[in-house]
Amino acid sequence: MKKNVGYFSISIDLELAWGVSHKVNNYFINHAINSERKICSNLIKIFESYDIPVSWAIVAALLDKKNENINVSNMKAWYAPDIFEEILNSKIKHHIASHSYSHLNFKTSNVKQVSEDFEKSIYFFKKYNTYVDTLVFPRNQINHLNILKKYNFNFYRSVDQSWYKSVSRVNIFAGKIANLIDKTFPIKTNTISPKINKFGLLEIPSSMLLISRGGIRYPVTNFSMFQKIKSGIDRAITNNETFHLWFHPSNFYSYTKDQFKLLEKILKYVNLKRSKKLLEVIKLNEFNF
Repeated sequence: MKKNVGYFSISIDLELAWGVSHKVNNYFINHAINSERKICSNLIKIFESYDIPVSWAIVAALLDKKNENINVSNMKAWYAPDIFEEILNSKIKHHIASHSYSHLNFKTSNVKQVSEDFEKSIYFFKKYNTYVDTLVFPRNQINHLNILKKYNFNFYRSVDQSWYKSVSRVNIFAGKIANLIDKTFPIKTNTISPKINKFGLLEIPSSMLLISRGGIRYPVTNFSMFQKIKSGIDRAITNNETFHLWFHPSNFYSYTKDQFKLLEKILKYVNLKRSKKLLEVIKLNEFNF
């Protein structure tokens, strides 16, 4: 990592209906079928327009035409090689990370189940000549770190350490309210510095989720979100650290136009700082050990 410069990174969890496979509901199924592909195409075009490479964390079951959920509702919710190929064929060289094979619950799964999941995900990525070295844990449930090296993982994303996370550990509902407050007001957000853990893996925390809109989140505005993210980018530049933004395409299901306007405003600011050689864009597997 260079001195006297800040870094900006985006990671995206691509999962479609696999993200809610433990509690399937019509809202997510319908959007996975009817909205997700257009959202992903628009994201890819925007990243090309601003020359922003990102890390896409893919649920590998989306590449398996015989996966166990293929006949639930509509296969387009569970099988999406077309999106994966569009990412691979982008003008921008994006980074492909693993989001597991089936969006497994790592907290409740044993070593055998996790190992089988890894083996299946590696098999389907290899069918596309894609070799992954980075893991984004489903639901951010970090566990089984001791076996990651066995499956050639060197990097993993961990959770941010924002103040509302400590509230969530005491009470989940209170944590959700605290998260809403955090996103409604431009409260200081975290910059991050990756660190090597005891298993020789590089842990890359996130800084902030680009939160969904609508429902109880109506107080969250583009103004408050941009100010919060802008201050995080500025802090990364000042401290020679990284601002790491993450989201799902599903975070664009509601208030889609507003979400894209916000994303473009963020990327414009990133490029302004890049043009002054104050900021560099980095993918998760480009951090130094």
